[in-house]
Amino acid sequence: MPDSCYVIRVDTRRELKAAIESEANDYKDAGFVGANKRAIAWLAVQSWRDKGFKLPYCLPLAPAHCRDNYCHGIFVSRATRAEYLEQGE
Repeated sequence: MPDSCYVIRVDTRRELKAAIESEANDYKDAGFVGANKRAIAWLAVQSWRDKGFKLPYCLPLAPAHCRDNYCHGIFVSRATRAEYLEQGE
């Protein structure tokens, strides 16, 4: 069960990358590793190009004190317009 989940609308891959980077910065501030600029760019590109994916893409994150334990992640998946509008209510 995710700690936080929300639906956003992005019109460009650059907007998607900025949204992922914003989430990644929160994890970095909390002491997690794995969300470098290259990994963030990879996640944005993969999820933007793959128009038919059903399962979410994930950017795995690990606590800095236990770098082998990638127990957290930032997930990106597609949502419908109805799901986006439902969140706004």
